Amino acid sequence: MFSKILVVALFFCFVTSGFADVPAARLKELASIEGVRGNQLLGYGIVVGLNGTGDRRQTVFSAQSLANLLNQMGVSVPAETLRVNNTAAVLVTASLPPFARPGAKIDVTAATIGDSSNLQGGLLILTSLKGVDGQTYAVAQGPVVTAGFTAGGGFGNRQTVNHPTVGRVPDGAIVERAAPSASLETSVRLQLAHADFTTASRVAEAVNKRFSSDGSIVARAENSASVVVDTPKSWAGRGADFIAELERLTVQADRVAKIVINERTGT
Repeated sequence: MFSKILVVALFFCFVTSGFADVPAARLKELASIEGVRGNQLLGYGIVVGLNGTGDRRQTVFSAQSLANLLNQMGVSVPAETLRVNNTAAVLVTASLPPFARPGAKIDVTAATIGDSSNLQGGLLILTSLKGVDGQTYAVAQGPVVTAGFTAGGGFGNRQTVNHPTVGRVPDGAIVERAAPSASLETSVRLQLAHADFTTASRVAEAVNKRFSSDGSIVARAENSASVVVDTPKSWAGRGADFIAELERLTVQADRVAKIVINERTGT
């Protein structure tokens, strides 16, 4: 009988502990601004200067790409006659930060799509990076840095560490076109990281308490995942400052009670 009472008591302790006050968090840790996000870019390029670790003859598109590149430079060479092992066809990816302007530099990642075994020491040749709309937003070029390597020893022993077929080009792309971004001047929509009606209501309440001096409604919970905030007249023309002030607000997020049981001890 005593053991049953103990189990019930422990159960209620776990449940009530789940409703303990959650420490208040900054709004920037609970939500993001709709439209203020990165944009993924993708391109196809060639890495040259590899030490015999490039694509082999089985990768026909690599030879064709090299032939096309040489043809653009006035050198006419049939793709089937190329015999090189120091080039590799790669897919190049990058994330265009929000509000990035032309001239800004961003990192890019290059990954082999053929049978190249190592990109170490290679040079990425001029590659256009496009968005989902087909527009070119950045152009990449530069030396490839890899975190992995392949080492060979006697009796044909080889050891590969990490992934030498994937490399980075730090600051290797220059932004040529700015991506569309949200306007911060009239209103913004806050997107909660975890949808919850209680948290959304608390966010709107905190914003109204801070920015509504005459009792007017500045923020309203649209649903469990988003809160619409109108820019107060006193902050007109200072959209960035208003967002910064919003992000500093502290809000106590709601959470669902959880019972954690140690599978080893059963408690």
